[in-house]
Amino acid sequence: MRRRFLLITGLMGALASPAGAGTFARTPVAPDLGLESLTRAISRERLGRQLFAQPYATVTLSQVDVYDRFPYVESRHFQIVSDPAWDRLVVGETGKSLQAYDGSGTSAGAFDQPRGLALDEQDRLYVADTGNDRIVVLQARTESDRISLSPVRVIEGLKGPYDVAVSDGGTPFQPSDDVLVVAETGGNRVSAWSLPASGASQRLGTIGELGSGRGHFAGPTAITIGREDGVSTGDVFVADAHNQRIVQLRMRGGRLEWMDETGSEGGLVTSLDTDQWGNLYAASPQRGSVRKYGPALTPVAELREAMSRPRSFRVPFFNVRDHRDGSVTRIGQASAVSLDEWSESTGLRLWNLGVEVTGLGISGGDAPEASFTLTDRATVQWTMTDASSGQVLWTRSGGTLPAGTHRLALADDALRAAAGVENAMLKVSATSTYTSGASAMALTPLRITEGGAVAQASRAALLGNWPNPVRPTTRIAFVLPGDATGKARFGIYDAMGRQVRRYEQAFRAGLNEVHWDGTGDDGKGVRSGLYFYRLDVDGLSLSRRMALVR
Repeated sequence: MRRRFLLITGLMGALASPAGAGTFARTPVAPDLGLESLTRAISRERLGRQLFAQPYATVTLSQVDVYDRFPYVESRHFQIVSDPAWDRLVVGETGKSLQAYDGSGTSAGAFDQPRGLALDEQDRLYVADTGNDRIVVLQARTESDRISLSPVRVIEGLKGPYDVAVSDGGTPFQPSDDVLVVAETGGNRVSAWSLPASGASQRLGTIGELGSGRGHFAGPTAITIGREDGVSTGDVFVADAHNQRIVQLRMRGGRLEWMDETGSEGGLVTSLDTDQWGNLYAASPQRGSVRKYGPALTPVAELREAMSRPRSFRVPFFNVRDHRDGSVTRIGQASAVSLDEWSESTGLRLWNLGVEVTGLGISGGDAPEASFTLTDRATVQWTMTDASSGQVLWTRSGGTLPAGTHRLALADDALRAAAGVENAMLKVSATSTYTSGASAMALTPLRITEGGAVAQASRAALLGNWPNPVRPTTRIAFVLPGDATGKARFGIYDAMGRQVRRYEQAFRAGLNEVHWDGTGDDGKGVRSGLYFYRLDVDGLSLSRRMALVR
C-alpha cells in the first residue's frame, strides 16, 4: 500500500513544481520512485492491475487553502481520466489509491464511450458521453483526501459529442453567465448551451454543417475557450479534423460567429486547451506532437521529444481560497499533464511550462531592427554589450509581451552606443510572468558602422553559456567573422584538460550556438564537476568554464 501512496502523491505533487528552462520541460511523475511516467508496465508492476484500456482525456481538480497560521497552505489535487474503451472515468486521489466511476446506478445511468472532459470553478465536471449522444454534468465534492462524483445535469439531443468546454463568461465564481460549448463530431457542428441554476439547459446557438469552407466543419474533434489573465474571453477554438485546421469562433450572447482559422498541419487533433495567458495547446496523435500557439494563433513552439501519439495535453487551474481575507481566485499553473498512447512505455506524463526566445536576428539597412519570437508571455529586457570587454553599452525595458513574434526598431541612442564596437552583442532576456519566474535569453552579434548601418562581425568572440551551472543541458554561444567559418574548432574539456566532447559541424559567420547535454563523445553522461569549453580559430584560442550539476 505504501507504494500506491507514493505513486499518486508524486503524480499530483509534481504539478506545483516550478517551471524549468525551455518551453516544455519534462518532470517525473514520482521522482522518489524513479518514475518518469505512468505507463501500462508501471501500472501492472506498482498497482497490480491495469488502470485503463485506452485513456482519452484528462483534467486536474485542485483546491489550495491559504491560512494565517500553521499549516499556512493546504492543497488537494485529483486527476480525472476518461477511458472510452472501458466506459468509465478513473479518479486519482492524493495519498490514496484509484477509483473508477461509470455512472451505473445513478440517475444519469451508465456511460457509453466517455471522451472529452472539462472542469469549471464550481468543481463541476462535464463529460462528453459520446456513445449516448449527450453531456453529463457531475458535481465533484472533495473532503480531505476524498472525492465523490454525483450527477446534477444531463444535456440530451447532441450528435456524437467528442469534446466539451465551459466559459465563465468573464466573471469567475459567478455561474449565472456560464456557457457550455460542445464539439458535436457526429453532426459536424459546434453548439452553445445555457447552464441555469435550475431547470434544463437550452441550446443558445449552433454553427456548422459538413463541408470545407467558412462556416463548415468536417469532424470537429476538440474544443476549448479562449482566456486572458485566466478569465474566459468570448473566443472558442475548435479543431476541425478532416479540414486540418483550427477555427476561432466568437460567442456573442450565445450566438457563435466565425472569426478566423489556421492550418493544424498534422491530421487529427484530439485535444485543445488554453493557459493563463490565452496560449493554445493542440495535441495531435498522428503528428506525434503538441503544438503551442500564441493568443493570435501564431505557432510559437512544438513539443515532439519523448511524445508518442499524444491524445490529451491539459494545463491545470487551481482554486486558491485565502482564508485571511476570504478571497477566492482561479489561477492557471506553469505545468501540464499529457496523455500519450497507453502502452508498456508510454502513458501519463508531467511537464513544466517555461519560456524561450527564438529566432533573434537583426535586419540591416539604414534603420536596423531586431526581431524574435517569445514562446510564452514574459517581461523583456534589451541589453547591448561589448563582448570583448563585457561593458554594457545600452539597455532598455521591453515591458511585458505576449507569446508571438515581436520587432524592435533600434533607436538612435542604441546605434550610437554600438557604433564602431567590433564585437557588440544584442541580448534579449525574458522572464516568464508565471510566479515560478522561469527565464531565457538569446544573443545576436551586432556591428554598427559610423553611419549607423549593420556590418558583419570582424573577430571571433566566445559569449558564454546559459544556464550555468548546467542542469541538465546548456547552450554555448560564440561569434565568428566571415573569413573564419571553415577554420573554427570547438570542444568541451574536463578539469584535467582532457577533451570529452568534440563538435565537428560546419559553423557559420555570425552567431553560433552549441547545445551540450552533459554527455561525452561516447554518448554516456559525464560526472558532475567543473568543465571548460574552448573555441580555436585562426591561431586564437578562447575558453570559459562551466559547472555540471546532476
